[in-house]
Amino acid sequence: MIMRANVARMMDPVIEVLLFSVGGVRYGVPLGQVVGLVKDLEAATDAPRGAVAQMLLFEGIHVPVLPADDFIQEMGPRVSRGREAIIFDNGTGPYGVFVDAVHYVVEAVPGNDLYVLPPTEGEDPDAPRAWGVLTVAERPVLLLDLSHASMH
Repeated sequence: MIMRANVARMMDPVIEVLLFSVGGVRYGVPLGQVVGLVKDLEAATDAPRGAVAQMLLFEGIHVPVLPADDFIQEMGPRVSRGREAIIFDNGTGPYGVFVDAVHYVVEAVPGNDLYVLPPTEGEDPDAPRAWGVLTVAERPVLLLDLSHASMH
């Protein structure tokens, strides 16, 4: 049953991906994971990794938001200045990630410019993870699944 769900996900004809950057590196997340964006923020404070989340007001509620470093971990640079935030909701409540910039949405077709990475053995199923690579303007973009990340 789980295998069937994974096959169906890869067979979707088009996947919409929101592109953003952190520390000069471009990443993407499936647009379906995103519930909103907060732009034009003052630079997020340089809080150490694992620090308590900052709270942002989003659509009338306070949402915990952490630096991208706490989600990207070893996948990228740790020099983010966090001038924008992407808001997610995985069913346990909204949470956010500070990013340097949100760019635009692209459509990707598996097998053309989108390559799905195989699962990593021993990987924590509840941890944020890279699940694919997308080529945009002849440059690779690491695709992230942040739907399992939570601060609740």
